[in-house]
Amino acid sequence: MAIVKVSTGTKGRGNLNKYTQASGANAAQTCSTDGGQVEKLLYVLTSYSATPTQTGVTITVNSNTDAAYDTLLNTASANVRYNLYNPTDDIIIRKGDALDVTAPAGGAGITSAISIYTEAL
Repeated sequence: MAIVKVSTGTKGRGNLNKYTQASGANAAQTCSTDGGQVEKLLYVLTSYSATPTQTGVTITVNSNTDAAYDTLLNTASANVRYNLYNPTDDIIIRKGDALDVTAPAGGAGITSAISIYTEAL
């Protein structure tokens, strides 16, 4: 389960980045941006290989300052197979901070996949 960062070309001022990770069967996972640059969150996609039994995918800004500054942006509904988080306001992730997307274990034999799309500013 490695995080893969792929630059997908240019749009506006910066490069588009995609961070991806897939889990093993019935395993929780967290996919994170690398914090190496200022990025604007475009959207997050999560999917399970079958309808899961889980508490809901969470999306959190993980502050480099201190855990007290971590901010929960979204918790998806429980037991949802596909989820799209498309923020209505600009979410800027500053250098040193990271965006963490956590997909709980889905149940026996069920895997999950996370994709985070950002624009480097």
